[in-house]
Amino acid sequence: MAGALNLKQIDAFRWVMISGSTSQAAATLHISQPAVSRLIHNFEEQVDYQLFIRRGGRLHPTPEAEALYRGIERVYPGLTHLSNLMQNIALTDSGLIRIIATMPMVQRLVPEALKVFHEQMPQIQLSVKTIVKRELREWLDGQQFDIGLATLPVDYPAANIMPLASLNCVCVLPPGHRLSEAPVITAGDLANESFISIIPDTVLRRRVDQVFDEMGVERQLMIETQSGAAICDMVAAGLGVSIVEVFTASAFADKGVILKPFRPAITLQFGMLLPVQRPQSHAVETLIEALRDRAKGFEESFRNF
Repeated sequence: MAGALNLKQIDAFRWVMISGSTSQAAATLHISQPAVSRLIHNFEEQVDYQLFIRRGGRLHPTPEAEALYRGIERVYPGLTHLSNLMQNIALTDSGLIRIIATMPMVQRLVPEALKVFHEQMPQIQLSVKTIVKRELREWLDGQQFDIGLATLPVDYPAANIMPLASLNCVCVLPPGHRLSEAPVITAGDLANESFISIIPDTVLRRRVDQVFDEMGVERQLMIETQSGAAICDMVAAGLGVSIVEVFTASAFADKGVILKPFRPAITLQFGMLLPVQRPQSHAVETLIEALRDRAKGFEESFRNF
């Protein structure tokens, strides 16, 4: 047999064998009858023997064609799977885009960027894994992801780091709070408030602690949790106030949580991490652009915070 297998030729041959005519095969494959005849002719040249004899206005398969058809039917499911796999690989390098993201990034940034991306490339599969920052090193060492999203700084050499956004944290208040009309909240304003805090050993906790220490203000720390979303749920329930990053806080505005600028400003940097050992496919580049555009939108919306 000369040359490589041609799946279009195999499809044409298979459907002529099933239907007994080139016209029926053409209708099934949504191509013209001359196109089917041309594929069969090229397939005969490829296998180097005659496949059909025309007799009485109909095509009759040769014994060689019968034997070939039986062989093709045994392997055909695998051939179609291979064809689909090759198409997926052409689109994504692996058929799947794998995203890892720390909790703040999955609140609004990731969903809104994925919505834009899905409208552009609806056939692409996506996996989103939420991690805590201490797990980043393991993921970066393994390089088993396509896009990472985290609060900066990240000092690991196994990632190309792309800054995404620089955003001030906001003070979140429950509905009807006494400070709800204040244009800006200061550390002193929160001195006698029940404060719901993110857990220690996080960038946000260290920055908040630093500001209150420098201002000489003691907080009434009532509750600690590792989740910004849990903090906002508790604020909405009237359990206290807090300071959180914008991605999470903005997702709770429709639940009655009040967002206020906080001074002195606590600014967090957010970035995208790209594995140094994995080339970027066209689909990954498209998703990167969607994330960058959405992050820029957050910077514009919260510029006055």
